[in-house]
Amino acid sequence: MDNFFNDEIEKEVFISREQLEDKTMSQLYGKYFEDTKIYNIFPEQIQEQGDFLGNILDENDEIDEAFCAKRVDGKLHFYCDKKELKVSSYDLYQNIFSRNSGILETSMMQEKRAVILGCGSVGSLVALELARSGVSHFLLCDADILEYHNLCRHQCGIEDVGDLKVNAVKRKIKNINPQAEVICFEGIVQNLPKDILDQFCIEKETIFVGCADNRSADVYANRISIYYKAAFISIGFWERAAAGEIFYHIPSLQQPCYECALGHGSTVSSRSIGNHHVYSNEEDLEKVKFEPGISVDINFVTTIGIKLIIDILNYYDTNYIPRLLNHLKQYTIVCNTNNKELGGDMVEIFSYPLQVSTSLIVGFSNGECKKNGKCKYEMENS
Repeated sequence: MDNFFNDEIEKEVFISREQLEDKTMSQLYGKYFEDTKIYNIFPEQIQEQGDFLGNILDENDEIDEAFCAKRVDGKLHFYCDKKELKVSSYDLYQNIFSRNSGILETSMMQEKRAVILGCGSVGSLVALELARSGVSHFLLCDADILEYHNLCRHQCGIEDVGDLKVNAVKRKIKNINPQAEVICFEGIVQNLPKDILDQFCIEKETIFVGCADNRSADVYANRISIYYKAAFISIGFWERAAAGEIFYHIPSLQQPCYECALGHGSTVSSRSIGNHHVYSNEEDLEKVKFEPGISVDINFVTTIGIKLIIDILNYYDTNYIPRLLNHLKQYTIVCNTNNKELGGDMVEIFSYPLQVSTSLIVGFSNGECKKNGKCKYEMENS
């Protein structure tokens, strides 16, 4: 019985089939886990995030005492203390998204594209969940740096503090799908170069996701999406995230755009138009009037938005079964609380916490748009 408990765990190597067949690779980067005795060789796209583990030797080289690999007849063999190790190989993309099989069409999701406008608490969650769903092309837009006060709501961590939010989110996406295309732009949506958008946007495959903290950015983003005949969705919040609002626009559906339906929002709802820079500039955070809410409240609303994004990205697939798109209106309000002590007087419009509106209807505010049944920006770009 003593021998049973003292058995040594066999060391093992995890590596992608692409790397096993790569004849140019000369060094091994990744992580070794003492508890499981597993060497996880990182894919080439994220090698810089791993530790140096060992070299790849030529066929006639002598095997090192430490961990190494040797290429024999074009095939890699791995050794530790001169003992050959078991190798478990995998197809990088197919294995990562194998659990999505039968739920989402992996090959189609691989072609989808998301322009994430704002990479804060909302945008970082949207980006990572879309990456997990199989979306493989991202354009990230944000001018901000990740700071310590962001961490209680952001998907990135202490190791990312001090870097641009777009860079930090890019690393997280690559950790989910190393093969993903991720383009970063350090700036606001209004300054996004047209040539970047021209190369990135593909009709019916692209969605613009407004995750900024003001309506003017969403108005502008929706105009751009219409120009590229791409879908658009906005996810915004009231103070303290007492409620959130989601608005989407799909080309060709003769829907009002964000500006035509909601304007800049001053008379529509309690959604904040506050500038998020106020948090890092305030000496006493208790004096800040606008509070963004805790992560769980932000994530609840954002998750509903993400489900809609997946539905919208698959809108033109006749075999796809929508989760929410057939049930929610173009403009949806999601309630986190109906207690006015937490959310102010406006939340009393909700009957119960976690209520999701299904009957709010927005229309064309512009007379010409209403007459033509089409947004003026769509008419200009038709």
